Amino acid sequence: MTTWTRDAIEALGPITDVRTTAAIFQVDPDTVYSQIRRKEWTATRVLRLGRKIRIPTRDLIAALYEPEFPTEPTVPSQGNHTENVQVKSLEPHSQCGCQLNNVAQVQGLRTKAGVTVQTVNTAGGAA
Repeated sequence: MTTWTRDAIEALGPITDVRTTAAIFQVDPDTVYSQIRRKEWTATRVLRLGRKIRIPTRDLIAALYEPEFPTEPTVPSQGNHTENVQVKSLEPHSQCGCQLNNVAQVQGLRTKAGVTVQTVNTAGGAA
């Protein structure tokens, strides 16, 4: 009986056959064949090449082992702004040096007919 390590599975190449896959999972090959035939095999992808059935070794490694380099969720970069990039005030940002000159804030007002939009300039009056 072969001991299947991660290195041994990677040494198989990009794909392997069902008998080797069954040996890795320590089950009877007929069990794997029948699950594939009934479309119940969910451990890996199944590649049908004519009459031959092949299993990607990358899928075997993913099913059996933790990833070597765990992926952490990435947070989008906010540039030089430490706060939310949406304008909350009309003050210039001291960290990046950008100036907010004559920026208008848009506010939506509800009416019976629907939504109308009113712009308010930096002086606070309606435009």
